[in-house]
Amino acid sequence: MDIQTRSILSQLLNLASHQKVKLFVVGGTLRDHIMHKNISDIDLTGTNAAQLGIHFADSLNLRHISLDKTPGRSTTRIILPQQKHFDLTDMQGKIINEDLEKRDFTINSMGQELSEYLSNKKTIIDLYNGKKDLNDSIIRATSKSVFQADPLRMVRAFRFAAKMNFSIDEETLQGISLYRKNISTAAGERVWRELLSFFEADNTGDLINLMQNSKLLSCILAEFSIEWDEILTSYKRLENIISNLALYFPRHTPTLKSSEKALLKFSVLLKETDKSLSIGNISRKNYGVQNTFKTLKALKASNNEIAFICKSIQNSQVFSNSLTSNLNNSSLYELCVIAGDQLVSGLLLKVCSLPIIDRSDFQKHEKLYSCIQLLEFYFGSYLPVLGEKALLNGNDVIRIFKISPSPALGNVLQSIQRAQVLGEIKTSKEAKDLAEKLLKL
Repeated sequence: MDIQTRSILSQLLNLASHQKVKLFVVGGTLRDHIMHKNISDIDLTGTNAAQLGIHFADSLNLRHISLDKTPGRSTTRIILPQQKHFDLTDMQGKIINEDLEKRDFTINSMGQELSEYLSNKKTIIDLYNGKKDLNDSIIRATSKSVFQADPLRMVRAFRFAAKMNFSIDEETLQGISLYRKNISTAAGERVWRELLSFFEADNTGDLINLMQNSKLLSCILAEFSIEWDEILTSYKRLENIISNLALYFPRHTPTLKSSEKALLKFSVLLKETDKSLSIGNISRKNYGVQNTFKTLKALKASNNEIAFICKSIQNSQVFSNSLTSNLNNSSLYELCVIAGDQLVSGLLLKVCSLPIIDRSDFQKHEKLYSCIQLLEFYFGSYLPVLGEKALLNGNDVIRIFKISPSPALGNVLQSIQRAQVLGEIKTSKEAKDLAEKLLKL
């Protein structure tokens, strides 16, 4: 803990002591402290702790916000410098043990008085042997009833296991299986955020298999396909590929944000729910993948997230129907136009469905060769031209040929771009001549 944070925390302790309020460090803060991890936020609880937090923030002119105003469990967040904060939550019960008994997992159900925390003492209240489970790398529910109190905890168990590289104990898995249907009562957006956080972790194949075996995954995804073995194989293959992109695609290595990797993994789970895609439907609002679209809407995913997943699935199906080993540059260009910004994600979804195990098999697979061919055209020819200044833009065409804006103008500009990508024109004069020919002036 840095000196500034410790100083502010000590001042908070002084105020609490003056008002005869005993504060406890709890939850993820204490868990991470025990694991010697860097801590950017401090979770605290105590009687009327939220109101105490407001008074403290006001006394030091610190910004504060209310995260929860529910009577009896209010939470005040105090914003500190350097993107750190304190969260002060009203204690659930009259004593700390009652509060800890209501928490989700053993590793999160420990507490320590703030004064002893600041003094680096080892006196930790550990009702459920959370320290042992930390040492043994186990996620264990404090009781099966915690999933009844908050069904979102079932997804959170998998998220913790993925992020911490822990296993989930058998009784906890049994509880998840028993109460799995209760997940339908949790807010869709909360489930979605937990899932995305889970998918951002590496090597989640075994955990997603456990989620499916407990039937929790099927309860979350209403339109889920039952061809699980095939889906799981593709899922694990995708994780391997996106973790080793430079090995699989050394010449033109795609880059993916962690959020995009998470969305891609989710796409693998859903792509078989919309097996038949009509090219005529790809411009519809649901991108021609109506079951996927319906599922994401129910989970309250953002419009950008929905577009990424639906367009990626759409592209993977287009590639499955169109990619062959003998495509010319003109055909590759058309695929780039159709795929747009989600070409790479669609291509990776396509690649993970191929029966390949590792990079050594890549060049032996005819369909994979066509994927690499498209990727090289996309990075080597298509994107460079899109990044350059247009040889002739819309205003140029309107001014030179004295025409009004119309669909024909868009067709001319598209044809000029196509010719430039394919190397058929290289100068503004050649672009002007092509426009004149197309306009038949």
